[in-house]
Amino acid sequence: MDALRHHSPTDLVDQPEMPAPPAASCVAFDTELATRLACAKARLDRLERDADSRDQAALGAARIEFAQASRAVADALLARGLG
Repeated sequence: MDALRHHSPTDLVDQPEMPAPPAASCVAFDTELATRLACAKARLDRLERDADSRDQAALGAARIEFAQASRAVADALLARGLG
């Protein structure tokens, strides 16, 4: 522990600077997309928890909708310059 205390900050290995966080306007996205994603996630979670009545077709459709909603959100964020 004492060895670490004797080093000055200039002795440390240079680390690349992290990019600045995006402006708030870049992070915000369409409320409709956010609602779609949240609803898709809630439906998927509900179907995955319902072990008694496993409707594989409904579960598959919910997984597809969640993937498509996630992709739509990611596409919107990329279009705003995030990424």
